[in-house]
Amino acid sequence: MRDRHPLRRGAATAVLALAFAGAMPATPGAQAPTPAPTPASTPAPASAPATERIAIAYVEPDDPAHRRLLNLLRENRLLERVREILAPFRWPHPLRLELKGCDGESNAFYEEATITVCYEYVSDIWHNARSPKRPPLIAREDAFVGPLVDTFLHEAGHAVFDLFKVPVLGREEDAADQFAAYRVLQLSADKKRRLILGAAFGYAGELKVGSPRDLARPRLRIARHTAFADEHGTPAQRLYNLLCVAYGSDKALFAEVVRLGYLPSERADMCEDEYRQIDRAYRQLIAPLLDEGARP
Repeated sequence: MRDRHPLRRGAATAVLALAFAGAMPATPGAQAPTPAPTPASTPAPASAPATERIAIAYVEPDDPAHRRLLNLLRENRLLERVREILAPFRWPHPLRLELKGCDGESNAFYEEATITVCYEYVSDIWHNARSPKRPPLIAREDAFVGPLVDTFLHEAGHAVFDLFKVPVLGREEDAADQFAAYRVLQLSADKKRRLILGAAFGYAGELKVGSPRDLARPRLRIARHTAFADEHGTPAQRLYNLLCVAYGSDKALFAEVVRLGYLPSERADMCEDEYRQIDRAYRQLIAPLLDEGARP
C-alpha cells in the first residue's frame, strides 16, 4: 500500500526532482539490457473504452455526516473528471477509483489497481475550502475540487509506476507529485489554472497561512527530528514545488503567483528548467503508455 496522507499529506523533507531511470542519455559505447516484457507492463489495446479501463465508485458512507460530502462529490462529478484525465492510459489492468469511509481515518492510498480516497480526508478538504483565509482569486469549488483531483492523480502516479513497471530514480512520492501536476498542466488554460491554484490552497491550508506574508514569517517548530523521516515532502515544499512546476510551464498564466509573492523570485528563475526536466522524462517514459492521439 502506498499512503499519500498518513499524517495529512506527510511531514518530511523532500528532494525536488523527477528523474526516471532511462531518462538520462546512455553512456557512449554502453548497451543497456532490454528487460523482457511482463503481463503487468504490457499496455492494453488502444480500442478499450474509458469505462472499461477505469471503474468509478461513490461508495455509500456508513457515517451519516458524510452524506452531504457524497452529494457534493457527485454534483461536482469528481470521479468522472479524474477518469477523463486518466482514460488515455492503456491500463494493463482495469483501474478502480473509489470514494469511501475509512473508519475515521483521514487518508488516501493506492493498492492493487485501486485508488481510494476516504470521506474523512474529503471532510478535511471541505473544511479548508470554506476557510475565511481563502484568497479571492480562488473559488470555493476550486479549493475543494483542486486538492481532490491532485490527490487522485498523485495516487494514479503510483499506479502508473506499479502497473506499467516504470522505473523511478529518487523518491516515488516526489515523482507522484510531479506526475499529478504535469497531467493537470496538459488541460485547458482555465481548467489547469483553477485546479492548480485550488491544490496549492490545500497545501497552504495545512500550513495555516493565508497570504505571502504568512509564508515569510518564522514559523518552523520541530518537536522531533524523526518527523522528517516520512517518505512525503513537507506541505511547504510540496506547495512551492507545485507552484514552480506550474509557473515553469506557463509564465503568463501563473504570473500572479510570483507577482503576489506566493512563489519567491529566486525559485521562479529556475522553474522553466524544472518543468522541462519533468516534460522530458514524461515524454520518454510515460507518453508511450497513452493512446497515440493523447500523447504530448
